[in-house]
Amino acid sequence: MKNICVQHFIYSFLCMLMVATISAYLQNTFSIDRVGTLVFLMIGIIGLIFSIAFAWFQKWLQQSVKSTVIFVLILSVYLVVFTYMFHVVDVDWNAVLEGQIQLTLLQKFLHSEWSIWLAFLFPFCASWLYQKKVK
Repeated sequence: MKNICVQHFIYSFLCMLMVATISAYLQNTFSIDRVGTLVFLMIGIIGLIFSIAFAWFQKWLQQSVKSTVIFVLILSVYLVVFTYMFHVVDVDWNAVLEGQIQLTLLQKFLHSEWSIWLAFLFPFCASWLYQKKVK
């Protein structure tokens, strides 16, 4: 493959597909509603968009495919661990709503929408910082 942008895309999208598959499995295993297919489609589409944008960004920064794999693997591990922890850490929502208990910092982190969306910025920021360090 001579086109470096395609290589960046393929490696990052394969990692995102693995994340989508594992997240769908975790959803079906630990959740009551069993909407693993929906989770797979959602993470797959988000992974596709991320992979296209990140491949373009890596090509623009003239980064190696190795750095793409490293940054996307870090993101992938984070997303899988986050998904697992989301299903395993229990929250007594009735007690929280009644004001009897408050969420711990970990529970707040796991149930914040920003925890997922900001994670997708990590590869972009890390790649940009790495490029600035190399020059």
